Amino acid sequence: MIPRKTIPQTDNLCYIAVSEGGLNPGIPRPNGSKLPFQNCVFYALGRFFELWGVCLSSTNAENFIESAKRQGLKTGNEPKPGAVIVWAKGKTGDSSDGAGHVAIVEQINADGSIVTSESGWSADKAFWTKTRKHDGNWGQSASYRFIGFVYPPETVSFFYPTRSLRQTSVGGDVKWLQHMLRCYGCYAGELDGSFGKLTLGGLLAFQFLHDLEVDGSCGAKTRAALTA
Repeated sequence: MIPRKTIPQTDNLCYIAVSEGGLNPGIPRPNGSKLPFQNCVFYALGRFFELWGVCLSSTNAENFIESAKRQGLKTGNEPKPGAVIVWAKGKTGDSSDGAGHVAIVEQINADGSIVTSESGWSADKAFWTKTRKHDGNWGQSASYRFIGFVYPPETVSFFYPTRSLRQTSVGGDVKWLQHMLRCYGCYAGELDGSFGKLTLGGLLAFQFLHDLEVDGSCGAKTRAALTA
């Protein structure tokens, strides 16, 4: 996976609420906020879907672990890239004493620390990254309690391309391209891993909308734009 270090583009449907025409089932922000999103749950739902094509059913931070188990995902206490890290605030499942916090593990460092990407309800900004040490609570304040990680699905059918993709290309990296084009509303076909006319049309539309060379080839610049 490619770590996310910058705020997602505003037209990425993973970070736009279903109620606003996007793909994210969460609540994007507090009432009155002008930020694109301002909510740890909303961000984590979007990033997990963007990475793995799986829409988690969690409605608040503290129920991510149990919701993931019901969806057949594994959980644990050791970090993995692309996992959701979950903290409770007070008694788990009791929203009256706090809502908890979630973030996405973007990178695991050689010293055991992790880099997370995250957002927060009523925070001053919509997105940030943070290096967190393995101190038992992963650098979160004492009012929160680490309760585990939600791991990515064990079988992922798509992967980040290391080659240029063009019409007639096939494979899991083409599925990744189709998935990412879907995240931008440029593709509505199946994730079949076959670069046909629908994939070509979606790619041309994405390149045009993002001021890229409209050549129908997914090379380094287009890949970078898809993950920006």
